Amino acid sequence: MTVETHNVVHETIRLERHLQHQPAAVFTAYADVEQRVAWTAPSDEEIIMFESDDFTVGGIDTFLCGPREAPNFVGVTRYEDIVDGERIVFTERLMNGEQLLAMSLITWELTPTATGTTLAVTDQVTSLAGQGPIDGSRHGYNAILDRLSIHLGDASSE
Repeated sequence: MTVETHNVVHETIRLERHLQHQPAAVFTAYADVEQRVAWTAPSDEEIIMFESDDFTVGGIDTFLCGPREAPNFVGVTRYEDIVDGERIVFTERLMNGEQLLAMSLITWELTPTATGTTLAVTDQVTSLAGQGPIDGSRHGYNAILDRLSIHLGDASSE
């Protein structure tokens, strides 16, 4: 796949979900890589495979993702700030082979509510490959947040 790299696009995506579990359970679903694998692929036709994971400040995760039959994208996540049960801040790079497609600064904020948690995800994306990675990020995060809700066993999410 050849992607034009001169078309730089920036966007901030903010999504929110109201989950029926306390922040500690939501946080653990992210922090535990085995749980994360269960809900971070946007669909059953896609896959994410972690090659390494280090959920600590300064730690790095590396992963392959994409279509289940040929996950051709490489991702690198670096954790910048982690507050147990409250916040996760990380940078992420997405590549196709050696070609850098997009970079993001992503913040997960968990706020306790009377019925569980409000999870707000802010993804500040810079795409070097036009609008495609931006649209992919928006679609992907919407889908994985829905899958997180299902993973946690929520009856419904917003």
